[in-house]
Amino acid sequence: MQRIHFFVIAVMIVLGGLAVRDLTKPVEHQLSFNVQGETAFVFGTTDSNSHNLIKSLLRENPQVTRLVLQAMPGTQDMDTNRRVVMDIRAAGLATHVPANGRIASGAVDWFIAGSPRTIECGAMIGVHSWGSKTGERGDKAFYDGQLRTQRWFLKKMDVDPDFYEFTRAAAGPDDIHWLSVEEMLRYGLISEDPGCEDR
Repeated sequence: MQRIHFFVIAVMIVLGGLAVRDLTKPVEHQLSFNVQGETAFVFGTTDSNSHNLIKSLLRENPQVTRLVLQAMPGTQDMDTNRRVVMDIRAAGLATHVPANGRIASGAVDWFIAGSPRTIECGAMIGVHSWGSKTGERGDKAFYDGQLRTQRWFLKKMDVDPDFYEFTRAAAGPDDIHWLSVEEMLRYGLISEDPGCEDR
């Protein structure tokens, strides 16, 4: 009987250890950086821990002057995302989306925070309307707050503040609109024309 109890306890300890290990695994799309010289390649989704990650990146790699936004589908925490992008601007970092880069939603604010901002032909930058916390796109209080915040942010980053209304009209919260080069130039998202044939 004692052997059975010992066996059950041992199994519970092993299963408990596996559960803890699973809880501590990096979540899918967790933000990560690959530093190569003065450039940091950025991957993943921003969340509540992203502010600490960007501060660590800058503290441990003072030589970094440019962020290459490689694969960033968006953000899970808008408030943290805003703090991160202000740190990017304060650090004077340039932002770039390469030909095989794909960023969307809250990650576009990362791009906008850079100075200068550049892309290669083929880069994909996607925008859409924010939904409210209750999922109601027509929530006027939410919209008014977002409108004030985003227009202030865009103006501070030398982007046409009308870009926010454009993103709301371009696609709903569950859809995506991939910007053309002409749209990026129209609203001042990019610092120079990349000279793409397909605009």
